[in-house]
Amino acid sequence: MSGIGPISSHLRRLFPEADATALRRLAEGALEQPFGRRDVMHSRGSLVPPFVVLDGYVMFRRVAETGQVRAALIAGPGFLGGLRSISDPDGDAIYELVALTDGSWATWDPRFVRGMALEDAGLAIGILDHSSELTVILNMRLDERSFETARQRLATILTRYGKVIFDTPHPVAQRADLAAMIGTSRVMMYRALRELEADGLVERQRSGGIIVLDEERLAGLVSVAAPPGAPTL
Repeated sequence: MSGIGPISSHLRRLFPEADATALRRLAEGALEQPFGRRDVMHSRGSLVPPFVVLDGYVMFRRVAETGQVRAALIAGPGFLGGLRSISDPDGDAIYELVALTDGSWATWDPRFVRGMALEDAGLAIGILDHSSELTVILNMRLDERSFETARQRLATILTRYGKVIFDTPHPVAQRADLAAMIGTSRVMMYRALRELEADGLVERQRSGGIIVLDEERLAGLVSVAAPPGAPTL
């Protein structure tokens, strides 16, 4: 498997207390797969298996019965996901996983990972730690949706992801994705974006990108701050 090297480096970082033998077995048991921009990597229904993003960016999203799209989070290289399937491999998933860019990911059979965790306490603690981090991230997203206006949510997203996702020659995400990310309609999102542009905080590009002109003032609009030590996803 050509990807064992990159997978191993991610595993060592993700599970520093795991036994070296367990990490080697995980690397050897991984299924590495490429994905293309806009691919639905995993559909809503069965739980996404344990995975690590090796390259590229992905988005967790949910399409409501009304057709409205909601995005939970964006994840890049080194992100560990699919942890719930380790505890409940036959459960249902409410989110689908969509590729924002070309890239690759490594996946595992959740029962295989569970068996490994039962044998290695260091690996089990690492899985527990990452599951706890994800809970913090999702609680932060709920706070943002509950307490911030569309303008503030947009400022949060551009502060958090601007340089990586939007302020590039070839934007990773499209402006239309912004509506899903801030949990509002496209009309409301574009209204908030025009307001930020009129205030001199951002500038829209013909390529679909968004340049952040004043990071300090943009960050000043954010009212829900991340708790100390919280992940930055």
